Amino acid sequence: MSNCLSISYIFKTSLGSVNGSFTEGNVATIKKITCLDGKTIPYISGQSQKYAIRTKLREQGFSLSPVFSSENNKGVDITAGDPRFIDDDLFGYMIASRKENRRRTAPVRVSAAIALSPFKGDRDLGTKSKEGIDGQTMEAGGNLFETEIYYNFFKSDILVELDRVGRFKGYELEKKEKNAKPDPIELPLHERKKRVIALLESFKTLWGGGKQSRFMTDLSPKFIIYTRQSRKIPVLLESLNLDKNEVIDIDTILEVFQDSSFIDHAIVGLRSGIFSNDEEIKTRLSEAGYQVIPINGAINAMIADITSDSVIF
Repeated sequence: MSNCLSISYIFKTSLGSVNGSFTEGNVATIKKITCLDGKTIPYISGQSQKYAIRTKLREQGFSLSPVFSSENNKGVDITAGDPRFIDDDLFGYMIASRKENRRRTAPVRVSAAIALSPFKGDRDLGTKSKEGIDGQTMEAGGNLFETEIYYNFFKSDILVELDRVGRFKGYELEKKEKNAKPDPIELPLHERKKRVIALLESFKTLWGGGKQSRFMTDLSPKFIIYTRQSRKIPVLLESLNLDKNEVIDIDTILEVFQDSSFIDHAIVGLRSGIFSNDEEIKTRLSEAGYQVIPINGAINAMIADITSDSVIF
């Protein structure tokens, strides 16, 4: 029986500054990690991606968990920690106060989105004009600022623990009485499936991040692999690679498929015209038994897989 999903994908950013870091002087920097060879690689945090997914869940009509200030307005804000809310279920919560102390580890784990080529040091120059401030004209000039930007491809991975979606242990739940231990809660299978399907649906129109008024960014997958598995592991997390010619490494993907007997079902989606080896991707994966279909069709196939009566979790 399958107990998890692994969703690995690549998206493209033609010009973006999706997830900012500290401001250095008048330069708004991006989040970066240093590799062993000293090169720096941009990344987008899992938190940023989850925010984008939450936005899509709201657009689908789901009520999201309300956010409350922590005690004395100190520390991290908290959500309700309530099974009724899809985001509390999928992304977990931690509530620490004088009244209660409980947490839920997220059944949906989200990796950082890692760029597939190094940061080149590109910056966008902007001017905050003084025109119109206290009656000033354009001749008053303005304040210059810079923003780190990039052209890049990013890979990300999401692991969904199917056997935990919609299931809550007693210690994860609010106590109704002071010394009473709450009973575990298990939502009906159709509701658990509905939440997983909503997560999958969000990938069709995923976009967002920082500075969207100037650098609007599409975060939706341009290449995606969905695997339903009997073992919990982000099986392709370190196996999606792209060379400087924008060619996806198919050898490594096929090796993972051949080496992973715990994969119960796989679906592959591709947006044509994005990668340099479109035909190789389609031909070699099809020859190995994995049909490559357009992105939204692939996501619909994922939804159909979860909807199937044969998939129980």
